[in-house]
Amino acid sequence: SDVKVPLLPSHKRMDITVFKPFIDLDTQPVLFIPDVHFANLQRGTHVLPIAPEELEGEGSNLKRAPYGSEEDFSIAPAAKLTRLEEPKRVLLYVRKESEEVFDALMLKTPSLKGLMEAISDKYDVPHDKIGKIFKKCKKGILVNMDDNIVKHYSNEDTFQLQIEEAGGSYRLTLTEI
Repeated sequence: SDVKVPLLPSHKRMDITVFKPFIDLDTQPVLFIPDVHFANLQRGTHVLPIAPEELEGEGSNLKRAPYGSEEDFSIAPAAKLTRLEEPKRVLLYVRKESEEVFDALMLKTPSLKGLMEAISDKYDVPHDKIGKIFKKCKKGILVNMDDNIVKHYSNEDTFQLQIEEAGGSYRLTLTEI
């Protein structure tokens, strides 16, 4: 039932694999996926300039060798692009003492200023009226908050928020849960 049709000489496909001895046993192997499967992605490829007249007719000056040397397969490494890293965002879950449900606070920047902005937006506390922010640890220790403490928060950390107003300014206390 299988019918094999011989390919014409002009339709022959030549796959070449070049192996080099390699003694590095520490580096993890990498799966190679040829550019043929990723035509829509721009990848570093080596293109030889060929004039249109060289491609026309049977009397072409373009010669093909059955096998190439290592130099024929080496491609210049593509220039590395610098990665533009977005500032790390932190998601905290906060609830007031009287509430059962947590509110999500997305800190645009993991800093005290970012925490103040998020609390101000979520709980309608005027940003310029926030005086002190404290953190109460699980051990009961009360700590003045600073950028270093906020920077080390992990996503989805949970807190109970206490907002106290005194003398026109607000004192915020975040208690770890």
